[in-house]
Amino acid sequence: MSILYCTMRSAQTQTATQEKVKPQVKVSPHGTQSKALEKASKDYEAVIGIETHVQLNTLTKAFCSCPYNYGSPPNTSVCPICMGLPGALPVLNLKVIESAVKVGLALNCKLSLNSKFDRKQYFYPDLPKGYQISQFDVPIATSGYIDLDLPLEFGGGHRKFGITRVHMEEDAGKLLHSEGGSYSQESTFLFVLTINIVDLNRAGVPLLEIVSEPDMRNGIEAAEYAASYRGWFGIWE
Repeated sequence: MSILYCTMRSAQTQTATQEKVKPQVKVSPHGTQSKALEKASKDYEAVIGIETHVQLNTLTKAFCSCPYNYGSPPNTSVCPICMGLPGALPVLNLKVIESAVKVGLALNCKLSLNSKFDRKQYFYPDLPKGYQISQFDVPIATSGYIDLDLPLEFGGGHRKFGITRVHMEEDAGKLLHSEGGSYSQESTFLFVLTINIVDLNRAGVPLLEIVSEPDMRNGIEAAEYAASYRGWFGIWE
């Protein structure tokens, strides 16, 4: 899973007094939106960065011995650690560290000889502990880059995109939703019953989060950046 964040930076030059000029784009109600978008693309520059979440295919979860098999019946691969029961203590899966180091080296990152985990606290039904085990200020790998050659059909050229960080974390569970409805005999209203089920099979599955620098300037570069990961991780174990 990838999260794309994009901002628009004005391409107009600033005056000598450093006053920022914000170009105004007026969209006519008579169908000139395409012209307005074309003008906006000239006045602004896209600044794009991507956060990529990679699920590792380890035999067991990140902090317990539960196996994870995609598509297994709900809540069949859980334990007190996955469920966040009081007194259950996590034990790190060393294969997660090995995978993180491999990815960090492949992305030309600096590896942290001393790293640590943090608790990212938030409340949601699929997070039974009330926090996610992640990394914040001391990630496993930082300050990397990736070199890409764009396809000739898109103009070709060489691009270098910076990698801010690679860090380890655990996945949350997921919610399953279903709806069923029936008509009341005494009225014409349809009563809809929504059933929400919490499946904790995925809770604790190891993830790597790769955060890029905002170095991409258009959708083609962003797509090629994401496609490169798909090619790598499709053949890695």
